[in-house]
Amino acid sequence: MVSSRFGIVDLSELPRLGFKGRGTLPAMQKRGIVVENRPNRAFRQADGALCMVLAASEIFLLGALDAKEDAFATLENRWRIEDGEQTYPMPRRHSHAWFAVQGDAAPAILAKLCAVDLRPHRFEDLAIAQTSVARLNSIVLRADVAERLTYHVLADSASSAYMLSCLTDSAGEFGGTVTDAGSLVS
Repeated sequence: MVSSRFGIVDLSELPRLGFKGRGTLPAMQKRGIVVENRPNRAFRQADGALCMVLAASEIFLLGALDAKEDAFATLENRWRIEDGEQTYPMPRRHSHAWFAVQGDAAPAILAKLCAVDLRPHRFEDLAIAQTSVARLNSIVLRADVAERLTYHVLADSASSAYMLSCLTDSAGEFGGTVTDAGSLVS
């Protein structure tokens, strides 16, 4: 990784959307989403979005960090039960808070809150762990940004202030700060 800078970013304002059901993967492929049947794996999209495969029948889409509009709104609005694709949308924008933890110290910060070994040599780029972070059911995705080690942490939005507090407290000894989303794409 190029930079040792460390920061925590609240990305909860960015679009998120999920789909679930037996026909989810074929339905998403039909719509141009890059996805394979590889649970606990993410796939980068051409526009910078990420498609996380949580199970053979469930995906979770994360909007591009520099998104100017919500491309997922169109995807959700065009879904029709009449199509019989055996999938249905699961709005995630309001159900999951989304934080990014970036920098060389990120694995050490997360190690204080999560039992999964997230060190880069054990947890590769685009790997997903469905686990507990700060005692909250969470999804942790490693998806490096601009050659910087980056972990995305998604958890129940009702506990977003608690999660941010835990991440900030854990980062204290490393000099990490809460920064804006622009720091991730620069």
